This record gives sequence, C-alpha cells and structure tokens, in this order.
Amino acid sequence: MFSKTFFSTIAAAALFAVSASAICPGYKFGVSLAANNGPWQVFDNACNVVHKVDAKDPCTAGVFDCNSAQTSPTALHLNGQNYACNADPKPESCSGQTIQVCVS
Repeated sequence: MFSKTFFSTIAAAALFAVSASAICPGYKFGVSLAANNGPWQVFDNACNVVHKVDAKDPCTAGVFDCNSAQTSPTALHLNGQNYACNADPKPESCSGQTIQVCVS
C-alpha cells in the first residue's frame, strides 16, 4: 500500500510541475513586454524563448504590429506566419518575465 500511495504522490507532483510551467493555455505563444527599452521576448507554452526583439522600439522592428500608442502588440509575424495577440487573462511569468500578451 505504501508504494502505491508513494508513486501516486510522485506522479501527481510531476503532473502539477509540468502543468504549472505552461503559459497561455489554448494559445501558441506568450510575450513579455519589458519596460525601459528592454527586449520583448516571445515564449512557447513551455517557457522557452523562441524569439527576442532587442530594438529600441519593438513596434517598428517588423516582428510586431502594435496598438496606436505603440505600447502593446496586436499581431506577431514569426517564421513566415502571422498571429493575433490578445491580453493575457491571468498573471503568468517565464524566467522572471511577466507575460502580458498571449498569441494565437
């Protein structure tokens, strides 16, 4: 009985750890929008950086379309594909970077 309970506890902990690291469920990517001219980073659902825009104004670098205030992306152009951006409905982060936008 002990081994069955022990392995069930380990399996549940492993499943929780995997699900806790996922961002933007139902979306392809998440984007962190750094302040003070820092990079905007695109993460996959497992928090791996798939693209980083180091430009002073990421809205004019050709990777993102942005709102009229040039403060938030409305579209992402990556690897020949176009994706729509939406505000992240819940607070999430990857590698200490807050995810503000989810991309589908």
